[in-house]
Amino acid sequence: MKSLISAALLSATLATTLSGAAFASDSVALTDEMKTKITETLTAQGYEVGKIKIEDGLYEAYAKKDGMKYEIFLDGDLNVVKTEED
Repeated sequence: MKSLISAALLSATLATTLSGAAFASDSVALTDEMKTKITETLTAQGYEVGKIKIEDGLYEAYAKKDGMKYEIFLDGDLNVVKTEED
């Protein structure tokens, strides 16, 4: 009986761990290469890009354009999801 409970507990632990690993692989990562891509993408749209970070699974870039400050949120494919005046 103990071995059956242990096996069930081990299975549940593995399932949780593996699903967490799968989720982590889908999340965005802020590498130097990605910072460069974000900067190039937004610069081509007329923005002057400052700080870039990750917030709530999205890239968040602080940028200026035409004297205004913006927070620009991009998904993992660098599609602009939301733009807010800062």
